[in-house]
Amino acid sequence: MPSCPRTGRPIRPCSCWAKRAEPAHSSPIGVLIHPEYGLWHAYRGAILFVDSHALPPRRDLPSPCESCADRPCLSTCPVGAFSTDGYDVPACVAHLGDPAGADCREGCLARRACPIGRDYLYPVAANRFHMGAMARANRT
Repeated sequence: MPSCPRTGRPIRPCSCWAKRAEPAHSSPIGVLIHPEYGLWHAYRGAILFVDSHALPPRRDLPSPCESCADRPCLSTCPVGAFSTDGYDVPACVAHLGDPAGADCREGCLARRACPIGRDYLYPVAANRFHMGAMARANRT
């Protein structure tokens, strides 16, 4: 876990905060899944307040993955980058750089295979941007 450069205390990943704030759960492919928005939500930042603030109660909803028997998110990736053992980033990045990866560059097929939150799928241009940025950041 990373630590704060000023205090040295551990910094919890924002996914831990998200799970405390709303019904977000770990999905089989590693990103958080929301019961309504599926894999199509994101956290772009956090605000830390010194004082406590009253917040609405957290909705306690089960993970949609618990009732998903087929788990298409694990079987759709053409290079098998997702498994219960984790995410094979090098395999994904290599595929994105290959002509055969054109469909994946339009948005991760594993994420697009999830039946939850289909109405919230990112636009193709946004998917292209994020997939390209991920591939560039992970090239060796």
